[in-house]
Amino acid sequence: MAETQHETTIAPVPAPPTAPPGWTGAAMAIHAVRRMPTPMVVTLQPEGLEPMQIDMRGYVYQWARPLADFPDDPGPVAISTRAIRDAEPAFAGDDFVDHPPAFAGSSLEPLLWLIGTRAFSGGRASWLRSGDRYRLYRWPDFSLLPVTDQEQGIVKASAAGFMVVEKLAQRARVEVEAAQRVVNALSLMGLLRRHAARGAAPDAPPPPPTGGIPGA
Repeated sequence: MAETQHETTIAPVPAPPTAPPGWTGAAMAIHAVRRMPTPMVVTLQPEGLEPMQIDMRGYVYQWARPLADFPDDPGPVAISTRAIRDAEPAFAGDDFVDHPPAFAGSSLEPLLWLIGTRAFSGGRASWLRSGDRYRLYRWPDFSLLPVTDQEQGIVKASAAGFMVVEKLAQRARVEVEAAQRVVNALSLMGLLRRHAARGAAPDAPPPPPTGGIPGA
């Protein structure tokens, strides 16, 4: 009697979810990588521009352009990551030994500020929760940040005490959207302390402080 052969059907693996467009997906990727124990390099490539390489271990980045060329609305941003081995320079290349200054990178805070204030279309960042209260715990270097007078006022107001975004907006006399953009950026930079609302997810650990807020 001939044996009956049965074909095995393998279900297709579903595609991973598509990252949100623009700087929103980039901000979410950076926040996720900061929570990982393994040091990583994040590469962001806005459509039509050179890639930005972000060293989360050294808290620096490299980009072939000045930040003045940073696009507010970049369209698609390709995102990739790779782990950094313990002894490996994050931005190593063929001539790393001969030209080490080329791999030093620039301070990451200004880039995170730009990404954070332009992500989420002025809404709350995906890792933040309604009802959470925030307080600035370390001053950013305003000489490095491409910050407006209004944004600087919001940052200063956030050092006064723990408050929800709506109260921060009232204290700084700005619209809630403007305050939310600044809170998103400061959180992405790791510069906020948080009192979480019930059921809120933990935030990413901040980078090592270099100068605290008195009384924080």
